[in-house]
Amino acid sequence: MEEKRFFEGLFYRKSKPLEDGPRIGMTLKSAGSMRFRWNEKNPVRESFLSSLAGNGHEICAVELIHSKTVFAVDSSEELENCQGDGIITQNKSLIPVVTVADCMPIFIYEPETGVFGMLHSGWKGTGIVQNAIELAGKMYGARIENFCVVMGPHIRECCYTVDEERAKYFRVNFTPDCVSRVSKDSSSWSLSLLKANLAVLRELGIDEDSIVSYSDCTSCSEMFGSFRRETSSLPPDMNLNERQKHFTVQAAWVRWP
Repeated sequence: MEEKRFFEGLFYRKSKPLEDGPRIGMTLKSAGSMRFRWNEKNPVRESFLSSLAGNGHEICAVELIHSKTVFAVDSSEELENCQGDGIITQNKSLIPVVTVADCMPIFIYEPETGVFGMLHSGWKGTGIVQNAIELAGKMYGARIENFCVVMGPHIRECCYTVDEERAKYFRVNFTPDCVSRVSKDSSSWSLSLLKANLAVLRELGIDEDSIVSYSDCTSCSEMFGSFRRETSSLPPDMNLNERQKHFTVQAAWVRWP
């Protein structure tokens, strides 16, 4: 039996699956690295995404920079050489794609206007979902209360520890309960990207029955690529650019059938 290379799922609205809406999807570690840079070739990525798109769709992507920058586009050409962390569109022939490996993939869809999009949300980009939803309102007239949001597999608080400075940043800017001290005498804190993003969505007024979150921890499960797990044995003095070549980057997307 061929090894599973990706999974797909649905958006939910008021706790009901939207069978007639777009599908969310994400590659698994078995699919290989989906690393993307404008100045690089990645045959594994190109082959997989070409198969995913088929004849009726077109891939649109940005080179990630761990930001809150979101692009609203009608064609893939508009993103040529662009850097950012989110894509929204109304064009059903497009497949917005971002890459993740511990950071949170956030899938969004507003059924009334048909706006859908794909976001990459690491610690620096936490809050990008607000930028995307507000941009969708400005560009397409999408209403906040209609949005459906899926938060995909990412590194969970069981494996994600941060220092006091970063913990304070999240306590102040998101919600105090998204961080907790590892132990009474520890200077490290466990960070929940899920709780931080839920705080953003609640503040916006998104219906909690239209929010879905996956429980998988990418660092715990060998099914997923993970920056923390896969680079933990590398020499500590290895620079970040080199470290980034030693883990399995995954692609996450939203696609109409």
